Amino acid sequence: MATTKVKTICFECHSRCGLVLEVEGGRVTAVHGDKDHPHSHGYSCPKGRACMEIIYHPDRITTPLIKVGDRRGSRFEKASWDDALGLIAERLLASREQWGAESVVFGAGTTRGMAPYINRFLALFGSPNFMAPSNMSGGPLALGSATTTGFGLVDPDYANTRCMLLWAHNPENSWPGLYLYDINQGLKNGATLIVVDPRGTRFAKKADHWLRLRPGTDVALVLSFIHVIIENDLYDKAFVEQWTSGFDRLRKYVADFAPEKVEAVTWVPAGQIKTAATVFATARPAVVGPGMGGVCQANDAFDLTRGLTILAAITGNLEVPGGNLNCTPPTRRRSCYGSDYDAPRNLPPDQAAKKLGADIYPLFGLVPIPCPPQAVWPAITEGKPYPVKALGLFANNSVCAYPHSAKVRSVLQHLDFLFSVDYFHTPTTELADVILPPAHWSERDDVEDLLMKNHLFCQPKAVEPVPECRDEKEILIGLAQKMGLTEYWKSVTEILDYRLEPVGMTFSEFKKIGVFANPVEYRRYEKMGRFRTPSGKVELYAEYLTGLGIAPLPVFREPDEGPVSQPELYEEYPLILTTGGRNIVYYHSSHRNIPSLRKKAPDPELQIHPDTAADLGVSEGEWVFLATPRAKVEIKIRFFEEIDPRVVHAPHGFWYGVEEGWRRLNINMVTNDEPLCPVTASVPIKALLCRVEKMAP
Repeated sequence: MATTKVKTICFECHSRCGLVLEVEGGRVTAVHGDKDHPHSHGYSCPKGRACMEIIYHPDRITTPLIKVGDRRGSRFEKASWDDALGLIAERLLASREQWGAESVVFGAGTTRGMAPYINRFLALFGSPNFMAPSNMSGGPLALGSATTTGFGLVDPDYANTRCMLLWAHNPENSWPGLYLYDINQGLKNGATLIVVDPRGTRFAKKADHWLRLRPGTDVALVLSFIHVIIENDLYDKAFVEQWTSGFDRLRKYVADFAPEKVEAVTWVPAGQIKTAATVFATARPAVVGPGMGGVCQANDAFDLTRGLTILAAITGNLEVPGGNLNCTPPTRRRSCYGSDYDAPRNLPPDQAAKKLGADIYPLFGLVPIPCPPQAVWPAITEGKPYPVKALGLFANNSVCAYPHSAKVRSVLQHLDFLFSVDYFHTPTTELADVILPPAHWSERDDVEDLLMKNHLFCQPKAVEPVPECRDEKEILIGLAQKMGLTEYWKSVTEILDYRLEPVGMTFSEFKKIGVFANPVEYRRYEKMGRFRTPSGKVELYAEYLTGLGIAPLPVFREPDEGPVSQPELYEEYPLILTTGGRNIVYYHSSHRNIPSLRKKAPDPELQIHPDTAADLGVSEGEWVFLATPRAKVEIKIRFFEEIDPRVVHAPHGFWYGVEEGWRRLNINMVTNDEPLCPVTASVPIKALLCRVEKMAP
């Protein structure tokens, strides 16, 4: 039987590694890394290599399901696509008729690339409410850097730098296909490596300078970096004078963050702060590499990302080779989060103003940030600011993905109607009224430009979907037809041709080349004569933010739950818990049932210093309870010397394989979703208080 090879990209995480799929008899039979891919260079992770296990897993949902009996039960019956879509259409239209279009929310996970297609659907339906976990992954980084410079600090030029600062970023596990090759190239070329991380990751241990800070004190540390650089005249004077605003106010402000003072706050020795800041400032070019989750999950996430952007700016490292670049997707307004799709921008002003969270977080109008889940929950349970009655979730296991899982589950049970689109049953699909089976990424045509630097990639269909699974775009097309949304696209080809129009190609033409890139532009601000900010300069002191009730300079806030803020609680819960470090074999809570992946990481493991474990009388491999003021979960002890004895780390996403695993194993049972970052709605899950309890024999 003939074998066909299909070049494509993997959608198992945001790295989008290039893969070559071998197809025989209409089935994927082998997976290889694509050595020609400009980012991944042949790399593929365990998730990508598990492609066939995912596609042909016996537990994959392969037909629409409709719940029967008690809505709180878990009994479903198979249904036709016509019946399933008909029921969804009926319930969504009824909700719009009684409560308004805004009473319907669609939500998505972070990796399926569904934002443009869902947003266009919602705009035609009349709802401004697209929900996604951007507030805890990338959103605060985009907002903090965009308000400072007019662009996002998401394109580090690692390969050409002389110094890389990885701040709360472990690219080996979180973004290997996108960043790892360039990081290694930079290190081979002699770049100095600085790592800021509470844990001794592989990069932290090999770094020239590893700053092991107390979780939740990042803003104090970055302000101390800025203090050292200004105090010692190490900043780029020409750039600061010509292209920044508010430097004198910044200088005066950071005078209060001398390393000797910040040492007591962050637990990082003053000498290490001075040395690392000096190395970064004098290397030139140097680059800031922020972690998407690491810097975006704190009550002061906006201030941290502002601080990191200011650090890059005053050292002259914006839009220069080896610095932090300003890359624009070739598709521009029709990129993944482009304004041509964004529901609020395509609705009448009165309706757009109803976007959940917009009244609380005014900067959400600056960057097209989706509604944060924490702004949706009160609308479901309390009708504030108005009722939300129906929710559709695409590849989103909300019960396990979001903090305070017991609360999330209770919220979802308050809905009048919930439909879910997912490969497998999860603790979230269990609550749905209708479940729809999507095509695997190898079974659909798509394009990708989100976080792809200056590149646009093609993802051609390699095989036909497993019956009766459907491309999510086709699901939306079918639902639009049922609901009379006649202006929605009529075919996947029409959708992709529309998205590719800015680059002058149809999808059929794009498939022949597979990748398209615009040249990287350096120092674009010189050509434009300004930065895209209100002052036209880098807003070191952002005067315009004061009119929105936002501090014009980065503010350090002690974690709400910590030894300083709540010393009495600290006596009861004497360890600092940080969560969410990535495991390369999983992406959040997905694919926990895939044998090759589960074999590599079957259990949640609590990283704890051996001395701390000895004091608690627990042994390596022992199962214990990890308790916070909210709940307790079961977790396995793993000795980890590269962590402060006062700190422990727990992974996220575990739930599979144990009865009520969402409650017993899922770390988000013990995390919190308040207080949120007052600007970005970021969640404070990187710095909490906890204790370890022994289990009864």
